Amino acid sequence: MNYDKILSKIVEDEKISYGILFGNDKMVFIKVGADGTIKGYQDKYIKMSKRIHDRTGATVICASNPDISSNKQISADKGAIKHVLNSCGFENYELYFVGTSDGGYHSLLLAQQFSQTVKYLGINSSHKELEDLVEKIQSIPHVEKIFVYGTEDEDYSSIVPTLNSLNCNILKIISLEGVDHEFTGRVDEFIELIDLIY
Repeated sequence: MNYDKILSKIVEDEKISYGILFGNDKMVFIKVGADGTIKGYQDKYIKMSKRIHDRTGATVICASNPDISSNKQISADKGAIKHVLNSCGFENYELYFVGTSDGGYHSLLLAQQFSQTVKYLGINSSHKELEDLVEKIQSIPHVEKIFVYGTEDEDYSSIVPTLNSLNCNILKIISLEGVDHEFTGRVDEFIELIDLIY
């Protein structure tokens, strides 16, 4: 099991890898958690990518998350998205952003930068400051936003009440009982979350 193509960019002497499945003009961008690879534990990111691609025909890009600055990664990720869009010849397209843990923060930043963003899905997303998270959510009122947190995630008790208190259009919060930050023993449930995108 693999991607159609793998691209690499060197940023600050670190390599960001991009696994790509080519499809239609609905593009799903998945940013994995800190230090994560485009395959993930038990190939979970490949399985997630193939699941959404096979069901909807979407073009999927999955990006690794090496230990380099957020701004440099965002710039590289934005460039990778534009490169794939150009190489596929898409003029009219929709973007869907998915992020896990630290990748949730990265994906939210990317969602802000593309007017073609339709939906954002953050899975156990980690954020440096709650005020920053709230500001970013409110900065994209036209984008459907879904946050999924396991009740055993370390950030659940601080982030979820804040999200639930927001008066914000098209915002959905899903709590998964007994799920920890890594989805220990529940990888299949993690993979199935991609279905929330469509």
